[in-house]
Amino acid sequence: MCKTLVLAQNENITIAQCGNCRVLNIWRAGVLMNFSFEQFDAFYQATKRLEFDNYLENRPDGKEVVILSTPFPDISLVFTRYEWREFFEKMEEATYMQRVYEIVHN
Repeated sequence: MCKTLVLAQNENITIAQCGNCRVLNIWRAGVLMNFSFEQFDAFYQATKRLEFDNYLENRPDGKEVVILSTPFPDISLVFTRYEWREFFEKMEEATYMQRVYEIVHN
């Protein structure tokens, strides 16, 4: 059984890793995303420099959001400006903590 290590967390997002099976999980608003360590790093590197205003769309209720596609064409992630900033702050924190744990435990 995996021993989960929480890398970053707040009331809306938890990012945790299992060192045994080398899986990283992002828990967010009813969505669980699973990544290998390499996939997480690639996802973070590919998305961290995206500017919210460059991808702005409006929901049917008029609220500004960014819609981030996934490898599954019928599934997308939707973020308000606040959620976008929060998501990337937690991913950055998780990336940092993952490296700290690697140094300390290797």
